[in-house]
Amino acid sequence: MPAVETPPRAALTRGQLALAMVLLASINAFGFIDRVIIALVAEKIKAEFFLSDLQIGLLGGTAFAVVNAFASVPIARMAERFSRASVTAGFLLLASLFTALAGVTTSFLQLLACRVGMAAGNAATEAPPHSMISDMYPAERRASAISLFMLGVPVAALLGSFLGGAIAEYFGWRNTFVFFGVLGTAIALAALLLLKDPGRRATVSGSGAKLGTWQVLGLMYASKAVRYVTIGVSCTSLGIFGVNSFMPAFFSRGFGLDAAQAGLLFGLVSGIASMAGTLVGGYGSERLARVDRRWLLGFPALGLVLGTPLFVLGLANDSLLIAVPMMLAGCSVFFTAMGPAIATLHGSLDSYSRATGSALFLLIVHFIGQGLGPPLVGIASDTASGILYGGPNFAAECAGAAAQLAGSACAAASAGGLRISMALFTSFFFLGALLLYLGARAGHRTACAK
Repeated sequence: MPAVETPPRAALTRGQLALAMVLLASINAFGFIDRVIIALVAEKIKAEFFLSDLQIGLLGGTAFAVVNAFASVPIARMAERFSRASVTAGFLLLASLFTALAGVTTSFLQLLACRVGMAAGNAATEAPPHSMISDMYPAERRASAISLFMLGVPVAALLGSFLGGAIAEYFGWRNTFVFFGVLGTAIALAALLLLKDPGRRATVSGSGAKLGTWQVLGLMYASKAVRYVTIGVSCTSLGIFGVNSFMPAFFSRGFGLDAAQAGLLFGLVSGIASMAGTLVGGYGSERLARVDRRWLLGFPALGLVLGTPLFVLGLANDSLLIAVPMMLAGCSVFFTAMGPAIATLHGSLDSYSRATGSALFLLIVHFIGQGLGPPLVGIASDTASGILYGGPNFAAECAGAAAQLAGSACAAASAGGLRISMALFTSFFFLGALLLYLGARAGHRTACAK
């Protein structure tokens, strides 16, 4: 068990705390943009490079997630030994350079290589900041503090998705990568100059030695609640990344919107939803947990059960005026779990283990969610589209821009197949809800047994 926490030796002032949270949220925002940027320009890339939905899923999901997940652990170990602020800012700079380079690629393989570089640098945008925030705030305020950090996601979704889609539509998809690469470089340089690393809040669990990666993993595995939470959030992540990676394409194919319009709608739905879900999930679960600790995880579990049917009903509706509000309402609950989940995880670890713990947790979550979600939705979409098309040559006859020709059989099959695929993947939210509920029960039983 971790030692009783003591305040950090060199606590930040209120001004330094505010600046640190703004910079960390900005870093998180860039991390989100790097993850979803393929979704913003997917239809443009698909038409130019003659790609299938599976290949789009590989670019947006697996190629990024696999490298990102496995790079996160050694980067987290660096953050345990050196300045977390410098490690985070340095790797963000690396990610930004590869993002800009993606704008000059001329083939699928070149873009794939840049995605690998983006993923490696992006691996420092979550675990080290999680560790910093847990040292900046006491245990009872961590869920809400991490939720504030995660507000970078909705800001990026609202502004970044619209800007990314608009730049792709009016200036070309390559300039979308260049724009965000330059913006990320500016954020990285600001963090290198201004971000101060907080002191460590606690010494290692009385042993005098820092825990290794396998020891941290052992502590996580020993907690039944953490096991349930990790698998539960992974299932939720599988649904989120699977659905979100194709949401702009869904709006384009199903409603005939261009890249700017689809990006705007995607930004509104995912941005407002993630902002509302993150804040309600962090503050709501934290407040209810004061009455009964089980609500820390039970609250997001209940939200997933209630919100998922709303999202599916919106997905199935042919009117944008009805579909968008219903998808927005349902999507809001998908983002309620991360703050409470990280707070639960960090409650079982000490200050010198939390970056590694977060990295291991995110390795599993992102490997399953982003690594498998987009390509599996792509495979399901290609398969369902081929069935709806009614012929054996869908892939050949509807390749590239052919599937985007309004009113054609290819366009109708492509839109219908994607809708079916996205609806099927929402089932993972129900499984995630069940596992979060079991995690809440396991944590309560462990606390009662002490």
